[in-house]
Amino acid sequence: MRYYLKKCGHQELGSVRANGTPQRGRYLLTSMNENVLSFFPPLTTAQLNDSALIPIIPLYLGEKVYCNYVYHNDKFHGSTVAHPRNEYRLYLNKTLEEDRLLFAAEDIIVFRQEQLRIDDEEEQTVYLMDFLHDQESDEYRTLDRVIRDYPIRGGYGILDGSIDWFETRVQALPQLENTVAVIDETVTTRVEHIQTDAVANLFNAASFRDFVMTGYGNLCAVTGTVIRYNTYMNLEAAHIKPRSHGGLYLPSNGLALSRDLHWAFDKGFFTLNDNLEIMVHPDTTSEYLHSLEGRRIRVPDNPFFAPDLENVRYHRDNVYGLFLTTGRL
Repeated sequence: MRYYLKKCGHQELGSVRANGTPQRGRYLLTSMNENVLSFFPPLTTAQLNDSALIPIIPLYLGEKVYCNYVYHNDKFHGSTVAHPRNEYRLYLNKTLEEDRLLFAAEDIIVFRQEQLRIDDEEEQTVYLMDFLHDQESDEYRTLDRVIRDYPIRGGYGILDGSIDWFETRVQALPQLENTVAVIDETVTTRVEHIQTDAVANLFNAASFRDFVMTGYGNLCAVTGTVIRYNTYMNLEAAHIKPRSHGGLYLPSNGLALSRDLHWAFDKGFFTLNDNLEIMVHPDTTSEYLHSLEGRRIRVPDNPFFAPDLENVRYHRDNVYGLFLTTGRL
């Protein structure tokens, strides 16, 4: 196993004042070293301030928290400032820090990649994470030695092997594959400010599902209910404009639906009007579906997650009634 180690710096953590408030946003710098860069998703100089959404499972939370990983690269995009940037940052957020300044200068943060099975065909790379604060502990001293001996400066280290205390905590977490995601508002705020043509590249099947479920509060958009046992739910993230029709993995192209309603929506047994009210196809024989006629779906409070009306119209024009088309079901 390979671990990425980072000793927190005072400036990275916002240069916290004596009164306990940071002077600026908090982040972790990541090295330009190839071993470190290969640990995280690849970013490019071709896109100004290229970024990725990184799913992190802090072992002290047991939930999946998304963070922004950004390559600040205005050095390669004609910046006229005295010191244009060329650096990688992993931005912290309130959820990751439990709504407080959890990390302090000199803390050592540990990351390890893990492949989670999403379904029979899909896997997601997540980053398990924990940290050490007690500088007198044997665990801290061991990792501090690795960082000091690593051939690059800046508080970085790569360790190949096994960190026993870390793996013990991993084993104590139940059902990693079904970990509930938490989307911090600082993540959606940053995503909304990324160029439109680059936003879709931030999402994949797994993050699409996580964002859609969070947007709808882990409840069906139609019924407002869920059947749940621990982290298992009868909900799925439905595409409004289907992937097979060029639909994107954007949260605004998604609805949280129970499994049966997801199937019915995909087959065109019902659709939505521009007021996001249910329109049941007149040839549908299901009394249950007809009982939903005219019901307005639950719309997320955060407009970032709300259905895009262009996608809704596409579904109405191209998917509604699909079940009647012979050979396409």
